Amino acid sequence: MANGGGGGGSSGGGGGGGGGSSLRMSSNIHANHLSLDASSSSSSSSSSSSSVHEPKMDALIIPVTMEVPCDSRGQRMWWAFLASSMVTFFGGLFIILLWRTLKYLWTVCCHCGGKTKVVLVFALSIGALVIYFIDSSNPIESCQNFYKDFTLQIDMAFNVFFLLYFGLRFIAANDKLWFWLEVNSVVDFFTVPPVFVSVYLNRSWLGLRFLRALRLIQFSEILQFLNILKTSNSIKLVNLLSIFISTWLTAAGFIHLVENSGDPWENFQNNQALTYWECVYLLMVTMSTVGYGDVYAKTTLGRLFMVFFILGGLAMFASYVPEIIELIGNRKKYGGSYSAVSGRKHIVVCGHITLESVSNFLKDFLHKDRDDVNVEIVFLHNISPNLELEALFKRHFTQVEFYQGSVLNPHDLARVKIESADACLILANKYCADPDAEDASNIMRVISIKNYHPKIRIITQMLQYHNKAHLLNIPSWNWKEGDDAICLAELKLGFIAQSCLAQGLSTMLANLFSMRSFIKIEEDTWQKYYLEGVSNEMYTEYLSSAFVGLSFPTVCELCFVKLKLLMIAIEYKSANRESRILINPGNHLKIQEGTLGFFIASDAKEVKRAFFYCKACHDDITDPKRIKKCGCKRLETIILHTVSTSSGTTTIREADPHPFLVKELVHDSNHGPKEASSCWDTHPSSLTDHSTR
Repeated sequence: MANGGGGGGSSGGGGGGGGGSSLRMSSNIHANHLSLDASSSSSSSSSSSSSVHEPKMDALIIPVTMEVPCDSRGQRMWWAFLASSMVTFFGGLFIILLWRTLKYLWTVCCHCGGKTKVVLVFALSIGALVIYFIDSSNPIESCQNFYKDFTLQIDMAFNVFFLLYFGLRFIAANDKLWFWLEVNSVVDFFTVPPVFVSVYLNRSWLGLRFLRALRLIQFSEILQFLNILKTSNSIKLVNLLSIFISTWLTAAGFIHLVENSGDPWENFQNNQALTYWECVYLLMVTMSTVGYGDVYAKTTLGRLFMVFFILGGLAMFASYVPEIIELIGNRKKYGGSYSAVSGRKHIVVCGHITLESVSNFLKDFLHKDRDDVNVEIVFLHNISPNLELEALFKRHFTQVEFYQGSVLNPHDLARVKIESADACLILANKYCADPDAEDASNIMRVISIKNYHPKIRIITQMLQYHNKAHLLNIPSWNWKEGDDAICLAELKLGFIAQSCLAQGLSTMLANLFSMRSFIKIEEDTWQKYYLEGVSNEMYTEYLSSAFVGLSFPTVCELCFVKLKLLMIAIEYKSANRESRILINPGNHLKIQEGTLGFFIASDAKEVKRAFFYCKACHDDITDPKRIKKCGCKRLETIILHTVSTSSGTTTIREADPHPFLVKELVHDSNHGPKEASSCWDTHPSSLTDHSTR
């Protein structure tokens, strides 16, 4: 700037000097030896600022020779040289960072699980197909504003995701050529790039977006990923349906495109207006060889496509449709799943399921002498029941359900909700020719059930005593948790041995553990008393709190004289809460709170007297049938609110839903809820408010 100022002050004719310098610079360039010297640059600077009255010169023009033409306008292009270096640097840096980003995303996706990624891609593909269905009502090609078209914006978002997913798959592909030619890649080639072109041109073209329907072929795989399809028949059925529907919708999209566009060699003049769903209808009647003729192809491309489609579509229709109908028709009648009802228990019975075994089991389990049994019986067998067995199930349909399947199949165990069952009973074939083989089958059933749910209680029948030892090798088999094996041969031989010591003992035990109703006989004969004894069974019931503190003989005498019940044993719990069954323990043992008694009676209603008995209410009653629930008992879950305004506390007593746990909750208005000591009996059916009694 100082030099420029000095140049301006030294010469008043700076403008002319500038012009002379310019002519001299041109002649020097023509000589190809000399370049601009410092004086010419200085004089140019002086001329540019010499006088405020003279106009400023334009930007510097690069001289051009005829031998080396580079720019006819003579403008400086220094930025191009610098841009090449910057593009090389930043472009390479961008590629490296993009590669690392894609590699990191691929690693994250692999760790997050490929199932979620595949399901997401499938869901977005179906979403893009739905958008195509919506846009198919518009013309094939139309002008649309991206910022105002909502469906185009959603489709753009989907395709951006598809583009990123394509890049990830391309990086992970071992054979890049095979990946480039597979169906999913071809679908992306013809659906993703046109969306970006439509945004640039503000023009929409339906084009080959119908190819997204080919993604439906993967529908069975998606359902398998989600653990919805588990059986071979269901997988095959969904696979056939997905291929059929995918081919149908894709072909309809091509007909819709060519018929609404017309033939290119006809200058697109022979088009006809067909909706997408009319094309779907056209292809269906074509595949089924009906061909009503109300809708048909007019373009040459459409007719040529229909010729080849008839050959392939007819073959597919003739092979797929009968197979689909056969799979649907072969669905098992008893192939559903058990729906567990809240508040109702269920047991699973499997093994040797025949009319005889089921009828004997139900006759004993659902006998009328028992108390109301709120337990549902679920039978599981791999053979469909015959008409007689099916009729038996229908007679007890309120408490019995049958499902066809095998306990060796985890899917069938899940169908009968084995994890929520109270117990699983395995019946044995008592008349089999090979008892060891029958026991081996039942042991395999136990192993399968225990592998699926180790905590389930299993009671199985065994034919040979020595086979019971194999059950001890099962890690989850636990006798203390209720698992048991009933050996029929052991029981028979034990009865015979005990009969040698006490004659008639086996007959008494057999009558005691079999359910028979009392048959009333008017004549006073021995048969009357025998049948009256045969009608008695073994029952258990919790003793009333009125017996607490009394000795066992005293309670037995009171039950026999007052309640007309025969008590033979009790369940005694020691100090460390271990329970034992004691038969006639003697005077030294005192009855505890919540003691379980074992009675011999004709039905469960009679045994309830030991639970209902109250000394204050039933002491003067002579007829045992009148001993029923009194006002001192609280059999149901109750909530008693006692509000004390002086202490500011609210006491709430409630029965815990657990059968052996009852708690009293005390709510303090200042300190919130807290747990207090129990003042209830230990069984929910004997809940007694001691403060009221």
